[in-house]
Amino acid sequence: MIQVYHSIFAELIQDFIAYKRAAGYKYETEAVYLKTFDDLCFSLNIDSPKFTKELMDKWCEKKPYESARSCHQQRISCIRQFALFLISSGYEAYIPVNLEYIRQRKSKYSAHIFTHEEMKQIFEASNKIYPNRRSTMHLVMPVLIRLLYCTGLRVMEALNVQLKHMDLIEGTILIVSAKFNKDRLIPVSESMLSILKEYCSIMHPFYKPEDYLFIGITREPCSHHNVYLRFREILVTAGIKHAGRGYGPRIHDIRHTHCCHVLQKASKNGDDLSNMLPALSVYMGHESLIATSQYLKMTAEIYPEILKAVEETCSYAIPKVQ
Repeated sequence: MIQVYHSIFAELIQDFIAYKRAAGYKYETEAVYLKTFDDLCFSLNIDSPKFTKELMDKWCEKKPYESARSCHQQRISCIRQFALFLISSGYEAYIPVNLEYIRQRKSKYSAHIFTHEEMKQIFEASNKIYPNRRSTMHLVMPVLIRLLYCTGLRVMEALNVQLKHMDLIEGTILIVSAKFNKDRLIPVSESMLSILKEYCSIMHPFYKPEDYLFIGITREPCSHHNVYLRFREILVTAGIKHAGRGYGPRIHDIRHTHCCHVLQKASKNGDDLSNMLPALSVYMGHESLIATSQYLKMTAEIYPEILKAVEETCSYAIPKVQ
């Protein structure tokens, strides 16, 4: 939907959105937030393109309908980004600070890397989901979890896969408009391809390109919330402790586990890890090599022998000081 802006910030908002989209961000929800901000400025008769503290305090007031904390946080985060854009463009802007959000983020979540034994227990537990004629989770979860582990996909990337994105002959999956608005082609292993073929023969006996791969009994795509709840149940069955919502382990941690196990295997095979990182970065859909390199540290902490391999292959980059 095309938003129309009327306030003194109209052209600047349009330039800001164009800038963000050129950088690879979708900026659809944010465009709606900026439209609301534009309406506020128009109603207050703001006649100068300047962010004052009073204007920001007005914008940051929590609305009665904002029951979800994330909605309020996203709205403030969006205007913070716009404020930084204004400053870089030579305008005056007071940058709002969401103190409540900072307090909530003070305790940063640490990714949980599942061991090989834990992944085995998770696979076995997913196979034990009791069949229910009102649910497809006993068919979906075993395949979804294996796909996440074998490919390192983000959960929503996997849930957004449609049949038209899959090539069960070549063994590839096209990930469309993922994070950072990137598309990428993911190859799958022969064993995973065999699982997908068997799953599709049961869940999709009649090929419809627009159908989603993971669907419920109504043939609507499975929701992230339902998958999250089922994964919690699987962890209980597998005997893996969960510290509660926000503390994990999370189903997204399977993606982190995939990366670490790939690096661990590469180290055991004697592969050059420094050459492998760029390829892994593209495969995972990371925005930069820096994001992928974090997995080296995570992997080395769990598998210390990898630290030695990294030092041997990358030590030349930092010369010793005599």
